[in-house]
Amino acid sequence: RRTAAAAACGVAGAATLIADCPSKRQENEIKFPTVLEARLHPRALAKGKEDMKPSVVIIGMRGAGKSTLSSAAGRMLGLKVVDVDDEIEKYVGTDIKSFIEKSGWKAFRDAETLVFERLVESHRYGAIIACGGGIVMSPENRKILKSHPRVVEIVRDIEDIVEYLELDKTRPAYAIQSTRTTYSERIPWFDECAKWQFVIGRGDKNWTETENDFSALLKLIQRGRLRADKFR
Repeated sequence: RRTAAAAACGVAGAATLIADCPSKRQENEIKFPTVLEARLHPRALAKGKEDMKPSVVIIGMRGAGKSTLSSAAGRMLGLKVVDVDDEIEKYVGTDIKSFIEKSGWKAFRDAETLVFERLVESHRYGAIIACGGGIVMSPENRKILKSHPRVVEIVRDIEDIVEYLELDKTRPAYAIQSTRTTYSERIPWFDECAKWQFVIGRGDKNWTETENDFSALLKLIQRGRLRADKFR
């Protein structure tokens, strides 16, 4: 009956319509969703095609450029950018450095996991989620990352990272060890969680070109042009 009704209205894909043909007075006012659209995403009818695609999660060492590149890609691709550290500060009511100095690293990691889990759940589609450098330290976070379809690691030479962090005094100091040691310990976790890697060459300071390249990578990922793999 739905096929016949759709044929009378001249609607393509008649077999997937979820309602019968309206009157001629209404047919230009009502757009029928398909069953497939309704099942894929409950907000499919109100959102654009880009918003239907899974969000991309960005990981990498502190100082690798995650926030900067994510913001640039968000502007270029029209995607919402969510910074996990920013959301943690909203949750705890103060900046991260002050929170860690007062409550310690364990309390921060617990808050990080709680906020990250909520963000991944609330931003499943059409967003770039930029994580802090230590997101991979928690087994709970690694489990979330490994189950996510689109995780990109930004890989920057450790000497460039150290040089950059020495100039940035707004970040909390590592509890005991150096940046180089911390990075070495985290590499297996980054490899475990990342589906793709975006590499910034040693001494590369052309951030305009880097932002364009990173945005191009995310665009290819969003379009399904790349197959997830391990590169290191």
